[in-house]
Amino acid sequence: MDLNTVLGAGVLLIVAFYLIKALSRPIAGLGKIVLRSGVAFVVLWAVNVIGNFVDFHIGMNLVSAITIGVLGIPGAALLLAVKYFI
Repeated sequence: MDLNTVLGAGVLLIVAFYLIKALSRPIAGLGKIVLRSGVAFVVLWAVNVIGNFVDFHIGMNLVSAITIGVLGIPGAALLLAVKYFI
């Protein structure tokens, strides 16, 4: 094996390691948002089931779930305020 091949392979491994390490954080953050949005979708469903008794519902769509998933309780309050004022 040539020395340049060995050094090139070593540099490639180091670059690949740091690239994977740098990309793992945003992917983990995206996974967290997806998980929280899924939980928010279930909460929206529960609110709609309970609110059916008092004629209250919030639209169950991807935007509502992501709003609650990203913002949390303030996002839910935002959706309730939009529902109340519109």
